[in-house]
Amino acid sequence: MFDTLDKLWKELQKNVQKANVRAIGRAINQNTVANKNKVEKAVGEALKIANGSLKNTRVSLQQSVKGQFGKKVTEVFEQQQQTLDDF
Repeated sequence: MFDTLDKLWKELQKNVQKANVRAIGRAINQNTVANKNKVEKAVGEALKIANGSLKNTRVSLQQSVKGQFGKKVTEVFEQQQQTLDDF
């Protein structure tokens, strides 16, 4: 009788430990997803700011620098903007 109770007790402890491990795993997974979403949002905002700065700089340079050099500079800034958009 005591052997049966001992086996049941050990099985119960084992099941409780498994449940605890699962709960911890789920909590870590949820935390990871939340952190990933925060990072993606921060990166998106940073990309918008960088892209806006590039656009403003490109427009300013386009108005200030004329000729072939101005066209090349404008091209480079447009390429950088496209790279940020693709990112």
